[in-house]
Amino acid sequence: MRYCVPALLLLAVLPLMNNLPAAPVPSASALLDIGPPPKGMTAADHCKDVIERMIHPRGYIFFAGGGDPEMSKLASLARLKDEFRPWMVKNIRVTKDGEHRLRVTFRAGTRAEQVVIINALLREYLKGVERQIKAVEFALREEEKTIARNEMLIARGTEDRKSVEEYRKQNNNLRTNQLPARRAQIARLKQNTVIKWAN
Repeated sequence: MRYCVPALLLLAVLPLMNNLPAAPVPSASALLDIGPPPKGMTAADHCKDVIERMIHPRGYIFFAGGGDPEMSKLASLARLKDEFRPWMVKNIRVTKDGEHRLRVTFRAGTRAEQVVIINALLREYLKGVERQIKAVEFALREEEKTIARNEMLIARGTEDRKSVEEYRKQNNNLRTNQLPARRAQIARLKQNTVIKWAN
């Protein structure tokens, strides 16, 4: 008997619960780790710089809007025609979420469209990082070739003393400054990663 009253109350309340409004679906978001800042830049300035490059009308969002195959399937963009880039710039949000982490959200369209747009922006950003890595690796290889060429000229013994000293000085500078700085830059760039893709 003591369980009858609570059971009856539960039976009376259950039909009413179906009429409650559903909780809103949270907006899609992603989390990006941009790695430590370059030498001579603070973490805050590094975040600010990356945010600006991501959301600027001629930044990564420009390329994400035009070249990503998933983006071309979006109904929102098809309706907007030539105005889709300003629409994307207006609605994208990239905010700091930790020392060198950024949260990316989008305020318009359906959740499925938000996911596509956010992930397209992240893919474009990572492509840009990969291009930077390749450029630094190319410079590193060229500097290593310069060291080898200088060593060959020194070993040949036909260069005058002044030239030999210049080659040694250049090699010393490359070995102690340039090469370590390039390797550190590559290691720093490789730390850029998507922690959480939008889904």
